[in-house]
Amino acid sequence: MFGFKNRGKDGQQKIDDDTQQLLVAPGTEITYKDSLIVKYQQEHRHLQNLFNNALTALQQADGPVLKKQLRDLQVALRRHLLDEELNFYIYLRHCYNDDKAKQDLITKFKKLSKRVGLETFEFIGKVSADEFQPSNDESFVSELLGVGNKLESLFEAEEHLLYPIYKKPANL
Repeated sequence: MFGFKNRGKDGQQKIDDDTQQLLVAPGTEITYKDSLIVKYQQEHRHLQNLFNNALTALQQADGPVLKKQLRDLQVALRRHLLDEELNFYIYLRHCYNDDKAKQDLITKFKKLSKRVGLETFEFIGKVSADEFQPSNDESFVSELLGVGNKLESLFEAEEHLLYPIYKKPANL
């Protein structure tokens, strides 16, 4: 009645071998997750909120809050990028192993994601240094806005161009 017979010791729904085959990316044990794209979109909004909070702290000349918001952004972005690499990019590369155009798209976004992440982490590293004193000078504001624009562009492009190709292997 409640499906308890189909649950493992951990309480998770057990999936029969035939169904499992339909959900696993070829050559991996990475399964398709129905809610993954929604999760990533929510994480993008959260990351944008952290960035906007950092901007607000800068406008209010609140250095400690600015540093905290940027550190929180760094932690959340690192977690997001790692999860994307493990559960999304590797999954897609294996699913579209025989599709050169999709492989090229996936590779392009993976490189872009890595570059934007590294640039963001480098900037936050400078800001997080104990001797750093945030200011409203044009170069700092410009660099901070540049980081935000790159993150926003990455998120928007992923959501419109890459996330739509995430499908169950059986549906490819």
